[in-house]
Amino acid sequence: MSNIPHKKERSKHSGIIKIILIYIIVGGLWIFFSDSIIPHFTNDIEILTYIATAKGLLFILVTAALLYFMINNYVNEIKHVEENFHESEKRYKELADSLPQMIFEIDKEGLIKFTNLASYKMFGYTLEEITEGFSVFKTIVPGDRERARRNMIQIMRGEKKDVEEYTALRKDGTTFPVIIFSNPITTNKITTGLRGIAIDITERKIMEDQLIRSKEKAEESDKLKSEFLAQMSHEIRTPLNVILSYNSFLKDELANYLDEDQKSSFISVETAGRRLIRTIDLILNMAELHAGKLEVRINDINLYDILIELTKEFEHSAKEKNLELSCSKSCDVMPVIKSDEYIVTEVFQNLIDNAVKYTLRGKIEVNIYNNEKNNYCVAIKDTGIGIADEYMDKIFLPFSQEDTGYSRKFDGNGLGLALVKKYLDLIDAEIMVDSKKGKGSNFIVCFN
Repeated sequence: MSNIPHKKERSKHSGIIKIILIYIIVGGLWIFFSDSIIPHFTNDIEILTYIATAKGLLFILVTAALLYFMINNYVNEIKHVEENFHESEKRYKELADSLPQMIFEIDKEGLIKFTNLASYKMFGYTLEEITEGFSVFKTIVPGDRERARRNMIQIMRGEKKDVEEYTALRKDGTTFPVIIFSNPITTNKITTGLRGIAIDITERKIMEDQLIRSKEKAEESDKLKSEFLAQMSHEIRTPLNVILSYNSFLKDELANYLDEDQKSSFISVETAGRRLIRTIDLILNMAELHAGKLEVRINDINLYDILIELTKEFEHSAKEKNLELSCSKSCDVMPVIKSDEYIVTEVFQNLIDNAVKYTLRGKIEVNIYNNEKNNYCVAIKDTGIGIADEYMDKIFLPFSQEDTGYSRKFDGNGLGLALVKKYLDLIDAEIMVDSKKGKGSNFIVCFN
């Protein structure tokens, strides 16, 4: 539809051109033939004079009519263009005034050439006050004006991005944050000013401040929680160690006087105590990580040596369940990496402990190998109970366990794997899990 007016204009122009051509041709033929034919009919000078005069008057009348037609058509076209222009200008202004953001055009000096109604509401000026010649810099606090001038020049030169944030200034002296999007106005390849939009971001800033305060409050609460857990864990562990030491002393002193049930009771106390100490250790470690107090110490460490020691440590627990626990390496050289020995030991202690705990029969294999990137990886593969697919996304969450409630079959607090993940993040290592419910699990740790 937008092409129809252009087609009409072309049709009008072509019609005028045809009329002019016909007029020139007919007029030329008329003059030529009349001058050649009329003398054959009369030689009377007076008659020829009258005929020549009539020809001239007719030529003048036809030319005048044609000129009137052309001038009238041209004037009508100008009026039509002016009407379309005013209508377009009216629609543009109505559209601009309907927007809640300020729209503006300024010249190279920063003087307003056009703005919409939102600007009056935003800055508190009247229609009479913001007219052509009003400086846009009056709407910016003095501390931002020089930066705004530099930015305006750079944007017009195409040297700077077109989005800037300023502190705006209302007529009554109050301020508010604003973002301004602007682009150069170019006429005949010459930049004459800027055209843009200003958006009041007060509500966004309030929300940002609330989010920051909420985040700081949450971090403070988390820190207090971690400090509380660390303090309480320490207060519990100290007397517990005394109890366990005294339990061991009594068991040794009374060894010759105890029956099997009494010996079993001493062992149960010791097992329960060590389980509680293990839980406290996990809580302390988690608290230390949350508080950001764990210092990473990077040294050359031998992975194979660490894993051999750990398998020896868990050998007794594995034999009690008739499990086969082995450690091997598939790499050609000794696997020496640069990492934190304490963190690496804690990681594999938790993973092997879980493998022994959740494997009822079969075996646990610990193997060191090189992956396709030639990085050292450790796989801890078991034939245990495995992990359900729907729980895989939660295995690294603190205090998360697949089997929960009073009827659960396995002890634990759900901190082991959460600590493993946080430890590995600290030393730039990654962990992958492949597990099937009822088939077993394979935890793979790769060091970058």
